[in-house]
Amino acid sequence: MIKEILCIYIIDDTGTPIFIRENYIQGSENANHALLSDFITALQSFAKEFGEEETRIVELSDAKIFSTLDNLTNYLFIIKSDMSTKSKKMFEMLNKIKNLFIDSFMGQLASSNEKKKKIMESFEYNLDVLLEEPSEKFLGFLKSL
Repeated sequence: MIKEILCIYIIDDTGTPIFIRENYIQGSENANHALLSDFITALQSFAKEFGEEETRIVELSDAKIFSTLDNLTNYLFIIKSDMSTKSKKMFEMLNKIKNLFIDSFMGQLASSNEKKKKIMESFEYNLDVLLEEPSEKFLGFLKSL
């Protein structure tokens, strides 16, 4: 996974995290996922009350939180990253993750749990490929020769 990304969340239209991917770094604390999910959902509601479409970036003392809302599903896509991360890079990655998820689940959100599980497994595999560091992709290519 890209080193700057600490965590990826996908939150459904009820505020429930439906996907969490954490890049655990030794010595770091595990995030309280429900608390962060509630915090971001509350920020989105707050922004709407003041006429803003959505909250896109929040800076904390040790991390940045990037978010984007899919208007069709009302699902919220979030990346938590370290402070040194460039915003443009994270928003590009966030949009790629959102598009991958939407493409994977388009028309399938009402499917059976078993079918959704298979789609999620495929999504996770494709996400791993998307998040692979360029140096890892290059090494994989060299090994395949």
